Amino acid sequence: MKKLIKSALLVATIFTLNADMVLADAYSVYTPYTPHKPIQTGLENTSIFYISAMVLFVLGLATLSTAKTLKEKLSK
Repeated sequence: MKKLIKSALLVATIFTLNADMVLADAYSVYTPYTPHKPIQTGLENTSIFYISAMVLFVLGLATLSTAKTLKEKLSK
């Protein structure tokens, strides 16, 4: 068990120390990659994206709630 904990701690330490070198957006060390710039789609400026996301989320919750209720009724 001690060996497992020691190995996990070693892997976590190495990952933490080397994460900047692996990521494409690292600014602290030299990287051949340019910083990530998202493509402007126009959806960020309109609220229709957020409204449709909220409607779909609520519909998903309603579907799950209905399925749970019907499952409980059928199991009785």
